Amino acid sequence: MIAFGDFLSTADRSWQLPGPWGKGSMAWKDALMPSALVILNPVSPNLPSRQQLREAASWLRQRGWQADWAFTRAPGDATAIAAGAAREGRSLVVVCGGDGTINEAVNGLAGSDTPLAVIPAGTANVWAKEAGIPRRPVAALEVAIAGQARRIDLGRASRSSGEHEGRYFLLMAGVGLDGQIAASLPLKIKRYAGATAYAITAVRESLRCQGSRVKLVLDGESLDARLLMMVVGNTRNYAGITRITRRAYADDGLLDVCVFQGRDTLDIIVHTLRVIAQAHLKASSVLYRRARRVELHSDAALPVQLDGDFYPGYPSVFEVAPAALTVMVRRRDLPLFRRREPPT
Repeated sequence: MIAFGDFLSTADRSWQLPGPWGKGSMAWKDALMPSALVILNPVSPNLPSRQQLREAASWLRQRGWQADWAFTRAPGDATAIAAGAAREGRSLVVVCGGDGTINEAVNGLAGSDTPLAVIPAGTANVWAKEAGIPRRPVAALEVAIAGQARRIDLGRASRSSGEHEGRYFLLMAGVGLDGQIAASLPLKIKRYAGATAYAITAVRESLRCQGSRVKLVLDGESLDARLLMMVVGNTRNYAGITRITRRAYADDGLLDVCVFQGRDTLDIIVHTLRVIAQAHLKASSVLYRRARRVELHSDAALPVQLDGDFYPGYPSVFEVAPAALTVMVRRRDLPLFRRREPPT
């Protein structure tokens, strides 16, 4: 671990983080100072410039913060680093990356008291849009250290209830067509082609998609459906451009479930047009419920994406984890939260 500002002063030499990270004892020099750990994904698209990060480091120092940072090198790194920061008692974990990197950090922080903040990067960064976090690093850090701390729910996907190997999601789980699109989109292409690559893959997979006969159990209520796609949402925004689970709150102890039913491509086109017009919740072929627990039963395992990335575990149970994470958001009332900001 190295000092945030010290690293930035030599950042032109290398983007590699020397030495161990996410392990061992506290790295900051003064245990009485508030301490942040900044996790940066160096291959994330739309990263802030080094000059912007230098300015952010200087801004933090001027406000009495000690900050270290660590780079991710492989999938799962952000989870391990964030979990280590929580064990060490860091005041704050800041993620500079996209929704996939944020999801990893969430899985390291879930159940802890360590707040999560974000410097937006990535293809869409849906969470930054939901939480009203500005893209400029200094402005994002203002939210991180002077914003409102909110305790929010997470979703958890697993093969069975209580399974140890399940995975948390902050935004949503997508099943069926949504999961297949994510499974067919290599991460390297997604990083460099972004929305264009997603659109091309979505069209290709939509032409192939056929509805699957499934049984859904939502808090004990059984429903039969011909499922094209299901979104289990903890938040509202989808792909940074629209809202599917538009009635969701991140702090109500419930997940919002939107099921698109149909047979083939024509039904997918109709559903897409309705979502664009924000008229999908009025359609008889769309099922919308709120639930604490969703079970999916089908003859064949259906592909699943969590927070935008394909999850190979093929989960069939989706449960809410109430009040599982603290996040830093702007000091204003946001539509995503049912409970109003407490007075200061």
